[in-house]
Amino acid sequence: MKTKRNLLAATVLAILLASLAAPLVALSTSALDDEEDNEIEELTETHWKILKTDIITVLFPRSGRKPMFLWWYTGEPSRIYVVKYQGLIEYFAFDHPLLPPKPEYYKRLSEAWGYRFKEMYMKPLEDDLEMHMGDMDAMRKLMILREIMMELDLAWHRPFLPFSAGQWNLTDIGEIKTPDEKVIGVTFAFKLVKLPDWMPGLKFAENNIIIKVRFYNETVEETVPGTDIKYTVNAGEMKMDLVVNKWVWNIDAVKELITELQQAGIDVKVPAARTRLALWVNLASINLEQLETAKEEPPEEDRIETMSTASHMEIEGEHMSIEENRTAPPIEEQESPILVERPWWAPWLPPEKPIVRLKFAAKDKTVLGFFRFVSSAKVTTPENVTRAMPVKAAYIAAGHHLRLFIGYPYFGNSTLEHDPSIGVDVPGIETTPQYTVQAPSGISEITPTIIGKYVLPLFTLELAAVLVGAVSIVAIVIYVTKWKRKTPINMVGTS
Repeated sequence: MKTKRNLLAATVLAILLASLAAPLVALSTSALDDEEDNEIEELTETHWKILKTDIITVLFPRSGRKPMFLWWYTGEPSRIYVVKYQGLIEYFAFDHPLLPPKPEYYKRLSEAWGYRFKEMYMKPLEDDLEMHMGDMDAMRKLMILREIMMELDLAWHRPFLPFSAGQWNLTDIGEIKTPDEKVIGVTFAFKLVKLPDWMPGLKFAENNIIIKVRFYNETVEETVPGTDIKYTVNAGEMKMDLVVNKWVWNIDAVKELITELQQAGIDVKVPAARTRLALWVNLASINLEQLETAKEEPPEEDRIETMSTASHMEIEGEHMSIEENRTAPPIEEQESPILVERPWWAPWLPPEKPIVRLKFAAKDKTVLGFFRFVSSAKVTTPENVTRAMPVKAAYIAAGHHLRLFIGYPYFGNSTLEHDPSIGVDVPGIETTPQYTVQAPSGISEITPTIIGKYVLPLFTLELAAVLVGAVSIVAIVIYVTKWKRKTPINMVGTS
């Protein structure tokens, strides 16, 4: 009998707790239902496109220039934030001090790495074979070596692909609609369609590099197909997917030529190599007075960083000055090829956070603008097998702006997809997703897929707090009643 009473008591208590939690759930649901539409306004200028909501205004070029975005809080147009996609740097390092794994140094040296590689590893072998010119086998090997050295010159491409050198096609801006035809955002893309003839070794990148953009006016949760990557994109946040398809790696050409030498009986000793592809991004900030100057600047100049007034950045909680230019001087002025980029994670450590955030800051506080990226990227093989790979980064103060290098490990002939974003931190933005969205996949798919309404978790931290509070209240009532009556208390009746 006592057990039944206790069970009934537990049931009554559960009903009581559920009734106490119901107002919180109802409040959360009503907040979503009553949220005002944050409509996206599209404007067109001679060389620029503008997307504007009540939260954020974003400006980007439409005349074939490289991808760059200027954005500001619509209610505060005096402070403008800038992100420029500078280009891709393929770098690799052997166990040799002349080949440091620093992407900025590789950019400065440009094609010199092919020459240096031959000087360090091919030339000594050539000299040794020349000393045995009377030996027919040595002469045969020397001819093969020189032929392969010429092949290396042809196979080796520039390690730095400057986005400003190419012609970019901006696609039409399309709507993102739910199944019931509600518009919750827009989508478009920058696609690299043409490189100049003086960059023949990089022609493989034409039509194989794209930055896909999604701009929502509702907060959504995006999932990345084929992986367990998911994240929230707030209303007014602009999400951008860098897609690199069929990259041709210098290190693959080197490996093939070394294999040819070994098959010809030529013993060339090259240490193990490490390789990585880095996306170079510049982050800056300008004043409203400088906006028209920046907009009218000829595409070939593109020096908006020289106008930057940014003084500090907050990088994962660390407040740092970017006023001083800490980048390396020109090669001819350097005493040693050592830079001071600061990595977030050591190569042997896993990423510390699923999302890395950089915020613009003043000397004593952070301000509204931010740039962030997910610390995992999606890789898809030609056989359509997908996996997530870790993303690492390094940064350096560059004189009132920040140079950021986002690094991706070697991914062969697969397709890489990674998604940074820009936005502003302002109060009042609804951070609970309203829709679940599947991000577009691959080099050609641009529009995301709306999976459906976002389902709130059945058990949230807020609900847990209510339940704990309810249990505490019941416990206090029972204790006080016991203390007053000095008699046993039963939730249903008396014993």
